[in-house]
Amino acid sequence: MRIRVLHVIDHLGYGGAPVTVKNIAEKIDHDRIETIVCSLRTNPRAMPIDARLINLGRHRYDPFVFVAIARLCREHKIDIIHAHLQKSIISCLLAGFLCDARIIVHEHGPIFRGGTGFIYRLLLKALRSRATVAIANSLATKAALSRAAGFDEKSISVVSNFVDFARFDRNLYDRGRARDMLGIGAGQVVVGFVGRLDRCKGADVLVHAAAILCRQTEQYRFVIVGEGAQRQQLERLVLRSGLSEKVTFTGLCENPAEVMMAFDVAVVPSRREAFGIAAVEFMRMKIPVIASAVGGLVEVVQHEKTGILLSELSPNAIADAVGRVLQDDALREALTSEAEIFSRRFDGQEQLRQIAQIYEKLCS
Repeated sequence: MRIRVLHVIDHLGYGGAPVTVKNIAEKIDHDRIETIVCSLRTNPRAMPIDARLINLGRHRYDPFVFVAIARLCREHKIDIIHAHLQKSIISCLLAGFLCDARIIVHEHGPIFRGGTGFIYRLLLKALRSRATVAIANSLATKAALSRAAGFDEKSISVVSNFVDFARFDRNLYDRGRARDMLGIGAGQVVVGFVGRLDRCKGADVLVHAAAILCRQTEQYRFVIVGEGAQRQQLERLVLRSGLSEKVTFTGLCENPAEVMMAFDVAVVPSRREAFGIAAVEFMRMKIPVIASAVGGLVEVVQHEKTGILLSELSPNAIADAVGRVLQDDALREALTSEAEIFSRRFDGQEQLRQIAQIYEKLCS
C-alpha cells in the first residue's frame, strides 16, 4: 500500500517553497507514495502543478483552518502531513491534536524573519512536540530550528532545495532573443536579479550599486525579475537615482530561465536567506554569481570557486565585485565552469531519495 502524504502550504504563488512542493509532488516515486497538495488560500497567479490539488480558499488569517486540515486527513486516510511555510506549519501542528497523521515541519526560511517571525517562533516552540520530524533546507536553517524553536538536532534532516533541470538549461534558450525582448543593445552589459521584491532580498542595495556602476560607464543595464511589496518603493528609488533608462522591472516571470539568458552577471544581495535557490539556478545557467554571505548562501556560493561572496552587503561592495567579475575573463570562466559542475548535485535525485526515505521511516 502506498504512503499517503498531504503537502500543506499557504499558497501556490511563485516562490521557493511552492516550487519545492511542486518539485516533490510531481517527481516523487508515485509507485510508493500517493501525494495530495493542499493550498490554504487562493493565489491569483498560482503556478500549475501536476498533482491532486485541494484549495481550501480560506482567508489569510482564518484561525480555524486546522480543523479543515484534520478533516482532510481523516477523509483521505493521510499517513503523513508535510507542512511548508509558517501559517501552514502552525495550522498543521494544531491539526495534530485532531488526527493521527505524523507531521513533518519543512522549514524554508520563516524561522529567520523579523516582525511576525517572533510569533511564529514562539508558537513553533510551544507546538513542536506535535511534529514527528523536521526538514531544514540548509545547515543554517537546521541550526535556527534548534536554537530558536527548540527542536532536537537529531530530529532534523537537512534536505536542500533542488532545481528543475528540464527548465534551467541554457541550450533551450536564445540569448539574442532574450536581450531583444528586454531592449538590450549590442555591447551593453546586463546585471540581473531574480527574487521576491521584499526588503530581505536586498534589491534596493543592488539599485544603489547600479547608481555607482552607471557613473563609471554607460554600458550597464540592470534587470530585476520578480514581484512583491517593495516594488513601488524600488521604482521610486530608480526614478530618484536617475536610472529609469538603466533599470528594467519585468514583474513576475513564470519561467525566469528565459530572462536569465540575457544576464552577464547575477547578484543575490539578500539580507537573510535560508538556502538561495536563485543562486543555484544562475549556476545551472552558467551565469557568474555574486552573493551576500548570509544563511544558506554560504553553503551554496563558495568564494572564488562557485561565485563571489561579498565581504559586506553594501552598494560599493556589489559594484566592486561586478567590476571585478566582468573585467577578469579567466575568473569569470573559472567561476561559471566550477559552479555549473557544483549545481549538478541539486538535480533532485538525492533530495527525492532523502524525502522518500523519511516518509518510509515514519511509516515503518
